[in-house]
Formats: sequence, structure tokens, C-alpha cells
Amino acid sequence: MDKISIIVPVYNTEKNLSRCIDSILSQTYQNLEVILVNDGSSDGSGKIIERYHKLDNRIKVIHKDNGGISSARNAGLDIASGDFVAFVDSDDWIEHDIYEYCLELAKSSKSDVVDYGIVFVKGKHGTSSKEKHNTSIIEGNQEILKDYLLRGQTEKTPFSVCRKFYRLHLFNDVRFPAGKINEDIATNYKVLLKAKKLIKTDKVGYYYFQDSISTTRNGFRKRDFDLIDASKELITLAEETQYPEIKQLARIKLARSYFSLLAKIAFYGFEDKDINKTSIIRELTNNLRTHYLLLIRAPIPANRKIMITMLCINFKLLDMPIRFYRKANKFLVRRND
Repeated sequence: MDKISIIVPVYNTEKNLSRCIDSILSQTYQNLEVILVNDGSSDGSGKIIERYHKLDNRIKVIHKDNGGISSARNAGLDIASGDFVAFVDSDDWIEHDIYEYCLELAKSSKSDVVDYGIVFVKGKHGTSSKEKHNTSIIEGNQEILKDYLLRGQTEKTPFSVCRKFYRLHLFNDVRFPAGKINEDIATNYKVLLKAKKLIKTDKVGYYYFQDSISTTRNGFRKRDFDLIDASKELITLAEETQYPEIKQLARIKLARSYFSLLAKIAFYGFEDKDINKTSIIRELTNNLRTHYLLLIRAPIPANRKIMITMLCINFKLLDMPIRFYRKANKFLVRRND
């Protein structure tokens, strides 16, 4: 009977941790190895993990010094012994039958990877009501990588490892870059490079929890430059292939990274105070202008192309309307109070 390893990095998520673990333990497929990695939590997460450990012998626990999500995932991979592996972040939860469903798909189609749906949830619960699901198979690593990078132009989370179900052997010589954010981008590429067949399904299997202080809405930090580094690594990896289309899509990903960071600054400002804001905006704008034609010709949404054009002309063309909207919105809220 096939065993599935589920790796859960845990860091200061005591409020939502039980919901996450319960969604895993209550899966319709029960032959699981649940690896909970306490990444140096300073709240009650460690105690919660130990409580579950005593209740269920499928759970393995690792307590380690804080090293970030990549380090925690790597620690889990080092002891994983399943035939398949999946990743869940400790704020999130999964559909009750997703692993049974993925295992059936992987075995019946002889696929190395199953890619399933992910939804963003602001409340405490989310369920999938759809009964019939569409699937499609992609064969050959060139087509798999092409699909992976193309989806990066139009979808919100194509690079996340949390929306995929892998044969564990794909990670034999692959690990996440410790100490980095945007860790999924190049890691997924390396894994998919070894995959011979991938099956996609529109079945929702993963619920990504967004609270009111979600990190996706934080201002720009120095660490956000990790996105550029990850995109450059993607180009280096793509250059090692013989596929011109893959190389071009990797270049588009880097170009979009400059846009993403500029847009983040325009919408959310700067979180780090000890940085040269003018210099960073200038550097990102210059790089975006260099890649302007590449982005305009790329298969990305029209509204993004409009924003890219505005930022290339002048950062303030996007920044000032956003500031005005926020001030007007605050004024209306105060007035209604």
C-alpha cells in the first residue's frame, strides 16, 4: 500500500495549526506519514505538535532552530519515507479526499506529478462543491516545463509546491534554497525537469488562508529581491536545456519579477525603513524598461501590460492614483463613522 509523506513547516501558527493538522489526519486515504517541523516557534505551536504526536503514530516531529520555510521543508524531506510527497503550510488546510484522489490519478495515468486547484480563503472554512473534475495530461519534460512557465504569466500561484503531489524520488537530489523567500520557483523547475508525465486537475485540493495581515500585503522588504535571484536562477537552469521556448519564458519570468516588485511598492509602499527608496525604484524601473518589449509581446493579461507601460513612463503614474484612492477611501470611512 503506497505511503504518502506530508511535510508541514510550522512557525508561530498556534491559532490555525490544529485546523491544518486535522485536515491532514482526517484524509480519506489513511496510509500517511505526517512530518511536522517546528521551525523554532516562540508561541504554543511546539506544544500543539507534541499533543498530536502522542495521539497519532503516523506523526513524526522535528524541533529545530529557526531557519525559514525552506530549511524546514528540507528537514522533512531528509526523513520522508513515502512513495509520494506533498507539502502543506501550517496556516492552510486541504480538502478531505485530495490525497486519495491524487494517488488514484497518479497511478492510473502513471504520472510523476499531480497538479490540483488552490483557492484563497479569508474566512475560517472553505470547501469544494464540484463533483465532476476535468483532467489533462502533459507528457515530456519540455512540455511540462513550458506549461509550468506559461501558467506563471496568468495564474496567481503556479509555482507553489503546495498545489502539487509528487513521487518522492523526484526530490532525491533536490532541496529548497535555505534562507530564501520565493523558494518554490527554481525548486519546482528542477523537480519538473525530471518528471516524464504530469496530470492536471481542476479539483480544489488546497485552501490558502489569507488573514488581515497577510504577508502578501506587506510593503517592500530587502528580502523581496530574492524574487529576482530566483528568477535569474530559473534563467540559468533554462539555458542548460535545448528548448528555445523554455529559455524565452524564463526571461519573461525575470522581467515580470521587476514589474511585480515595482507594483508591490506602488500598492503597499516600503516596510523596511533603512533602505534607499529612490534608488530601489530607479533600479527596478530601469530593469523594467529594458524588458518592456519582451513583456508587451508576452502572453500576459492586458491590464498588466497597461500597468507595465505606466510604470515604464513614470513610477508616479501608478503610485499617485493609488495614494489618492486610499486617502479618499479613508476620508469616506471617517465620514460614515
